[in-house]
Amino acid sequence: MIDYKTLKHSDNGMPTWDAFLGPILQVVSTKNIWKRQELIQSVLNEINLPEELMALQYPSKYHDLVAPNRINWALSDLKISGLLTAPKRGLYQITSLGQDALNKYGINITREYVHSQPAYLEHQKKIKSKKEFDNEITEEQTFELSEKQIKDWFEKQNSDLSETLIAKLRKTDPDQFEEMMVKLLNAMGYKGTNGQSVVTQKSNDGGIDGIINQDPLGLRTVYIQVKRYAENNVVGSPEINSFFGALRRKQADRGVFITTSSFTKDAQEAAKQLNIALVDGEMLTNLMIQYKVGVQVSQTYELYDIDDDFFEQ
Repeated sequence: MIDYKTLKHSDNGMPTWDAFLGPILQVVSTKNIWKRQELIQSVLNEINLPEELMALQYPSKYHDLVAPNRINWALSDLKISGLLTAPKRGLYQITSLGQDALNKYGINITREYVHSQPAYLEHQKKIKSKKEFDNEITEEQTFELSEKQIKDWFEKQNSDLSETLIAKLRKTDPDQFEEMMVKLLNAMGYKGTNGQSVVTQKSNDGGIDGIINQDPLGLRTVYIQVKRYAENNVVGSPEINSFFGALRRKQADRGVFITTSSFTKDAQEAAKQLNIALVDGEMLTNLMIQYKVGVQVSQTYELYDIDDDFFEQ
C-alpha cells in the first residue's frame, strides 16, 4: 500500500498526473492484462486516496473526476514511451522496459525519465512535423479526436503549466513576488479608475505587504499579505491572527492573504471568522492563468459549430 501523501501532489493534496506513473507500473505489474477502469480503480485503492479527493471534480460542463483523468494522462505517456503496451483498445500490460524501470526506480519514476525514452522522443518528433502528422501517424498512435479528448488534453497542459508556474513563483525574489501579487489583483479588477496600488516599504509595512485603494479617497481599500512559501511550509492560524491584528491597526475590516503553499484547517476557519480571503498556491496559479498574469498565449484554436438559427431564417 502506498501513502498518497508521500507522492508529489497539488496544494489540495491531489497527486499530480506524473505522480501516478510509478503506482500505475507497480499495480499493472501484478498481473498480465488489465482493463482500463479496473486498473484505474486498483491504482486509487493502492494509494488509499481519501473519499474527498476521489470525489473532486473539474469545474467544467463535464464535471469529470480529477483523479481518474490524471491517471489517464499518465497511462497515455507510459504507453507512448513504451513502458506499457495496449494489446487491444482499453487493455494494458507492462513491457520488459516498464518492468526494468519499476525494478530500478520503484514508484519514484519521473516524467523526465518517461519523456526521455526513445519511443516518446520519436512520437514527439512526429507530431512536430505537420506532414508526418498527417501522413504517418496511424490510428493506434493517436487518440480519436473528440471534444472531450481535446478538453482533457488542454486540462493536462494547464496542469503542467500550473506546476511550472508555482515552482517559478517560489524561486522569485520576495519583493518582486509582492509586486506580482498586486498586479494580479489589479488584473482581477481590484483597482478603481483613479485608485492606486502600492507595495509597502519593508521597514514600515506593519504586517501589510500591499495596499490597493479602489477610490481616490481610500474609502475602499484592499490590504494584502503574501507569503512566498515552499509547498510543505503551510500557513497556520497564528499567521492569520497576526494579519488580522495588522488590519485592525489600519482600522480595516477585511484583507487578502496569498501564499504559494496552503492553509491549515484552523487557518481557514480563522479566516472565515475574521473576513480574510485566502488564496493558496493552486488557486493562485489558476488565477494567474485565467487573468494572463505571468503567462502568455502561445497558440489559439477555435472550435466551430453549425449555426442552426441561420438556416431556420
